[in-house]
Amino acid sequence: MTDPYPAIQHWLIPRSVLAETRKRVQEEGQNVRESGALWLGERGDAARVLAVVFPRGKGVEARADKWKVTPEVFGTLTRWAKPQNLSLLAVVHTHLNGVPPRLSRSDREYSVQVPGILAIVIGEGGAETDHQKWGWYLYERGNYRHLTAQDLSGHFMLEADHLFQTCEADADAVRELT
Repeated sequence: MTDPYPAIQHWLIPRSVLAETRKRVQEEGQNVRESGALWLGERGDAARVLAVVFPRGKGVEARADKWKVTPEVFGTLTRWAKPQNLSLLAVVHTHLNGVPPRLSRSDREYSVQVPGILAIVIGEGGAETDHQKWGWYLYERGNYRHLTAQDLSGHFMLEADHLFQTCEADADAVRELT
């Protein structure tokens, strides 16, 4: 049987994925509520981000202190992603102005807990432009570990831009954005 969670040594992230993620979570949150995105791609030794999905609407709870995606949204997303051989690589969400970009207790306990998954927190309501000031966490051995600047430089490669899908998802459907 093949491992459902192959080990990831390097993440390949197009520079425009960072910019698109920031832009759309900031627009959605409007400095009054948290918002987020899901990065999907090929999972393997080198995991490349090929799609950014923005959960919105039915099945998504967004408040000043919480961003929650229901199992129904994840189910819809899985049915869309599987035929394309896409796997969830990262859960990205914002914290509002003045709240440090660190995983909260509820972020750690109620988020996706899969070996090798990334949890990324963008501070200042999504306005923080320096991705190295974001909170980067890796789930391994039953917990999220904060990634240092050295970890980032050794395992994350910002790539020249390549095409990636940009979509919106709710409990009913995944729709491509233009």
